Amino acid sequence: MEPGAIRKGELRDNLERLMVQKPNSSWLGISFFPLYKVWLYNLRYEKLRHYTGDSVLPKTTEKPVEFDSLLVRKSSDYMKSYLFNVGYFHPQVSDTFYYKGRKAYAEYSVKTGPHLTIGKIRLNIDDSAIHKIVAGYMGDSHLQEGAPFTMSLLEQERSRIANLVREFGYYRFSQENIVDFSIDTFSTAFMANPADPFESAAAFEQEKAANQNKGDITIVIRKENPDAYSKFLINRVTVYPDFVSRADATDTTMIQSKLGDVIFRYHKKYIKEQVILKHIYLEQGKVYSQSDYDATINKLNQLGVFQTVRIFMNEDTTYRDSASRRLNVFVLLTPASKYDLTANLEVSTGTTYFLGVTPTVSLRDRNLGKGANLFTASVSGGIETFYDQERGENFFDHINVLTKNFGFNTTLDFPKFLVPFKLNTTKKNLPRTVIGFGSSFLDRTNFFTLTNTAANLTYRWRETSTKNWELSPAFINIIKRPATSADFQARLDSNLFLANSYRENFIQGESIGFTFSNQFDNKGKSYSYLRLAVEEAGGIMSLLDNFQISNLQYAQYFKVDFDARRYINRAKSQVAVRFYGGSGFPYGNSPTLPYIKQYFVGGAYSIRGWRIRSLGPGSYYDPKSFTDSVAENSSIYIDRTGDIKLEMNGEYRFDIIQFFSGTIKMTGALFADAGNIWLANRSSNYPSGEFEFKKLGNDIAISTGAGARFNLAGFFIFRIDAAFPVKKPYNPQYDYGGWVLREIDFGNKTW
Repeated sequence: MEPGAIRKGELRDNLERLMVQKPNSSWLGISFFPLYKVWLYNLRYEKLRHYTGDSVLPKTTEKPVEFDSLLVRKSSDYMKSYLFNVGYFHPQVSDTFYYKGRKAYAEYSVKTGPHLTIGKIRLNIDDSAIHKIVAGYMGDSHLQEGAPFTMSLLEQERSRIANLVREFGYYRFSQENIVDFSIDTFSTAFMANPADPFESAAAFEQEKAANQNKGDITIVIRKENPDAYSKFLINRVTVYPDFVSRADATDTTMIQSKLGDVIFRYHKKYIKEQVILKHIYLEQGKVYSQSDYDATINKLNQLGVFQTVRIFMNEDTTYRDSASRRLNVFVLLTPASKYDLTANLEVSTGTTYFLGVTPTVSLRDRNLGKGANLFTASVSGGIETFYDQERGENFFDHINVLTKNFGFNTTLDFPKFLVPFKLNTTKKNLPRTVIGFGSSFLDRTNFFTLTNTAANLTYRWRETSTKNWELSPAFINIIKRPATSADFQARLDSNLFLANSYRENFIQGESIGFTFSNQFDNKGKSYSYLRLAVEEAGGIMSLLDNFQISNLQYAQYFKVDFDARRYINRAKSQVAVRFYGGSGFPYGNSPTLPYIKQYFVGGAYSIRGWRIRSLGPGSYYDPKSFTDSVAENSSIYIDRTGDIKLEMNGEYRFDIIQFFSGTIKMTGALFADAGNIWLANRSSNYPSGEFEFKKLGNDIAISTGAGARFNLAGFFIFRIDAAFPVKKPYNPQYDYGGWVLREIDFGNKTW
């Protein structure tokens, strides 16, 4: 395999997919596990044996695959064709098969040979205007000299050139029957000196050695269809905001209005014309542009108020003989339902509680004020209980409430930037303005209650198809602790870090975030994700002398967060790797970060070998945290939080079994998690809890485990993970930097 060519693992997967005859399905994909679909078929043989090749067998069954040697040869032919298409022009594929008992085995030997690389790129275009356009944008070409060649590159280049030419008004320019390519892998050096054939032969051999795996590509565009070389202008634009059927075109009862040069025809006023007009880039008198067409569809779809967006164009024949022909544009919009009500119920259990129930109800108005403004209101509640065997006599007497929470949240999302000045945006920006307000209430039974009232203003926009930005010029949090038990107050009095973390605060700040993701562009292939965010609070407040709200002191801090992920997709599996974390730096009025801004680890979405908020900071150790009885252990109520967090996890996900065309699906996962939290400053209450580079390796906690996911048509998802620690950084009794592989005890709760 040559550098830059398809990875060997990916190539192997693609070749395996081309095998015409495959073995019957086995559980977990492992051959010696039961062939469950064949077993189900045999169980119902008398009923199913009459099914012909045109009949549809139940998805839970499979006929036994009968070996056919002709299909082995056909598979080899498919492999050769595939290798040729991905740039291996001289592949060798051989096959063989043999019998062992009642089973047949087929083997394929594949030698790809050298991978063709792209040589020189040439243009052979009849029309001078088209030639000038294509030549001027060759820097954007998918074909680059020295790059590995694949046939898909030609298709991408064909599409790029067609869209490029259409961008300059050539509406009827078609990639299917105009753009062609010729690939020349034969050197002209042999013909360099026809008078001396020996010298020419020597030159040919030298050229062949230097360019034996290169192919020159010529882009050919013939002027065979004159209609494709005519420029078009936009003539009349008509919009149907509540389109029903073709009869709307001749319906005389429809309301008609005109805004600018755009005609609106509708049954009833579903949305303000001005909102639609701002998102239409096909304007009367402009040269037709493919990007204007695409942007109009994308922008109208992004409004979120239309179920379908379609654009039809036809030529206005009265201008057919003019220098620039003209197009009439019809924008057909089918409204989506205005309201959307959803309900969600999460039920969970864990090591710190017996049962947790969290219901959520959300209502959305997609078109508030007929301005395509999205209003969302949600209400959620939750309760966590623990089971105490020593209390009460019957089952319900043993169940005690651990935590209660309640919250509501509202957002108003505008499809534009709300700013007191004019701001220029491009077709691709998709600007949004989001105003949010909400409040939450947390009750830790017999310890404390905490309220958080929040408001924010956020701007979102897209830089490119892979890059998005989010700017919050102002957010506010008001954190209050209405009730505190005597026991918890005693803990606060003896623990300065805890007291500062749980103190009442007023937070005013700003944040900015950047997100990169090429998942959509790669369309099912491997992809990457990166998010970077910066947040600051208290800077503006420090300019106001002695400013207080309800006697609350304002918080001051600076935070940086990151989240980097890589997803490697295979035929029936996926490898996911994630590295994420952040750091907060309190200053001025704040000796620590406010509680809601601190970091924690553990739980189902973090380091799964520890319960949520029970690990860290650093190698700090509290033996009270590891008693067997939840009722006796009040330490579990005290969240372990920090100013710094680093985490990394890797997960291998694979298909296990599915029924009814994937409606019911079970997948599995093997995973490993590593990381911890730390304090930014030394604390006597948490010895060894501060961050130091020299003890970073010792402070990292590691767990590993396995899990399963049951997905019922996307409506019900049941997830279970089982994880155990393999490296505990906090207990001095563990040697070897906290590695505990020799002490694994699945029957011990505290372990």
